[in-house]
Amino acid sequence: MIRALTLLVCLLLPVTSQAHTLGIDKGTLTEKADGSYHLVSIVPPQFQGFVTTIHLPERCELTNDRRGDRGSYEVRWIFSCAEPLTADDSIELPWRREGVMMTVHWRGAEPVTRFAGKEGGVITLALADYLAGSGGFARAAKRYTILGFEHILEGIDHLLFVLALLFVVRSGLKLVQTITAFTVAHSITLGLATLGYINMPSAPVESAIALSIVFLCVEIVHYQRGRTSLTFSYPWVVAFAFGLLHGLGFAGALSEIGLPPAEIPIALLFFNIGVELGQLVFVFAVVLLLLGVQRLFGLAREGLVLRRAELATVYGIGVLSSYWLIERFLSIFPAFAA
Repeated sequence: MIRALTLLVCLLLPVTSQAHTLGIDKGTLTEKADGSYHLVSIVPPQFQGFVTTIHLPERCELTNDRRGDRGSYEVRWIFSCAEPLTADDSIELPWRREGVMMTVHWRGAEPVTRFAGKEGGVITLALADYLAGSGGFARAAKRYTILGFEHILEGIDHLLFVLALLFVVRSGLKLVQTITAFTVAHSITLGLATLGYINMPSAPVESAIALSIVFLCVEIVHYQRGRTSLTFSYPWVVAFAFGLLHGLGFAGALSEIGLPPAEIPIALLFFNIGVELGQLVFVFAVVLLLLGVQRLFGLAREGLVLRRAELATVYGIGVLSSYWLIERFLSIFPAFAA
């Protein structure tokens, strides 16, 4: 009986071991001087059956066997592309593995290592995650302008700060001065942080941004009650001071995207342009909305009904920003949440 069980285990052992060999491999993607690319999966011979082929962008083609050249501990694919790989490209690995720790060696740049896990039966190497270039000045300009535009429109806290500024500023000249000061300030800290001259954790920065919105809301309420302050006398000063904080927030978003070293100047310029375009679109939309409400209901800007509506909006912004402030503060000091 014991001999029979031993024989059964021995017969099933290869099947069992193969059924549990799905795992994580290491790999490299190297851009060569002749313009070709070498993708290598470092995998033991007994697991190489799970590593089949690779799916490349349409303009690329393999120059060796589609299943790769197989060595004792690696499988290598060699391919070339009509145009160099860019951040818009991805390489799909339909392997029976759970993921790959891939290191990419771009020519003239430091290696970049990222983990790519399996999703939908495929391991996808999104080359933007590996700091691939944009493929030329025009593409880089378009890419970072769109990223900046999308970021400001998705950044509700930044937009609420701008909205609060619109409740502070009443005249056209002061509005231009205030928005310009905010722009200049966050451009300064965005550049300094991206270039590595300033390095601050994101949690305190995000808390300070929430605090800046709460501060503006309090100032507006005090003004409605007849009290004046530096905020209303010189709004551009306050916009500049808090704009420095918001620039650090923009830098955090830009660093999450990942910047190829050669594209940092382009990224800074056009990400900032995208942010400003989104900001101007938002300001223009708010002004049009306000003018439309005034004309539709025949309300004057100084009228009681409109002032009460503005005050209610300010209270709503203040409550939401206070919630963010508490939430972000507790993320810094979790002991207070216990």
